[in-house]
Amino acid sequence: MRAYLRASTSEQDASRGKSALDVFAAEHGLRIAARYVENESGAKLHRPELFRLLSDCEPGDVLLVEQVDRLSRLTSPDWIKLRNLIDAK
Repeated sequence: MRAYLRASTSEQDASRGKSALDVFAAEHGLRIAARYVENESGAKLHRPELFRLLSDCEPGDVLLVEQVDRLSRLTSPDWIKLRNLIDAK
């Protein structure tokens, strides 16, 4: 399981959801193998930590996010691109 934590600006705390993700994983008997934390707009497709996460993924890995808007606030065409990248992994 890989956790992705994002906030839009450097003034926001991108890791604020860390404890909620840790609790969720523990309650389900899962282990978070890696955390990817960044301060980038969710409206941008190309985000360094998100693409590092995708590069690191192995078949069967689970992507864990606190809520869907932490992963994406993309336009529909960019969301389709991201979804295809995730599905390919």
